[in-house]
Amino acid sequence: MRRDTLMRFLFVAATIISISLPRDLYAVTLGEAEGTFNNYDKDISNLRRSIYMFDRIIRESRSPKVLYKAYWMESRAFAAMGDHPALTGTDAVKDYETGKEAGAEAIRIDRNGEKGYFWYAVNLGKLGQLRGVLHALFMLPEFEKDMGRAYRIDPNDPWVLVAYGALYYELPWVVGGSDARALGYLRKALEQEPDFTVSMVLMGKVYIQEGEYAKAKAILEKVVQYKTPASRADWVMSDSPTAQVLLKSIDKKR
Repeated sequence: MRRDTLMRFLFVAATIISISLPRDLYAVTLGEAEGTFNNYDKDISNLRRSIYMFDRIIRESRSPKVLYKAYWMESRAFAAMGDHPALTGTDAVKDYETGKEAGAEAIRIDRNGEKGYFWYAVNLGKLGQLRGVLHALFMLPEFEKDMGRAYRIDPNDPWVLVAYGALYYELPWVVGGSDARALGYLRKALEQEPDFTVSMVLMGKVYIQEGEYAKAKAILEKVVQYKTPASRADWVMSDSPTAQVLLKSIDKKR
């Protein structure tokens, strides 16, 4: 066999062997799926694409660590789908229900990770809000149980802190609502993640509720003009538009 023919044969053989060997494709695919989700502001269909990718990972991976993240990220993606039904063309109730199921699977895989509990509780809470005040109050004990588990695992997670801030802001005072406690959690969230614009928006809502319009306007204008939000997609799709609506509502009150 001539030398060049032999070298070509060895190259092809090595390529075939390398393809047949197990490779850590899941981590790369997980990173791609997360990246696709993080760009849903550029194309809303990226939410559906990311869910398809997370499903693929779940079908193919045998790594508990990878499966855990795939499930809680899928839970987060379904929560985002449910938040934008007019753009996604999906049923928000079904999205939140499926997101809750994905969160439950994450909990099943890792009972010591806060993300599964957190996103399970988020989808549960969104379902309650969608179905009305009475239903939300009925679901409150389960929400507090799972969000409480997330908090005990990581009391400094800014997402969890914002969730508690939102809870105390939205609850009627007769069942434990407190603007002061809400602001406490939201400020702590910003201490952990200074670029967390969702916390700023909620602070603006609390200030409006308290009649502190100057404070509300200052922080909401900061959100609209923000250059480096912790989540660009959430800022573009939710935080900045919400801040702009709230600013208009302040102008009408003054």
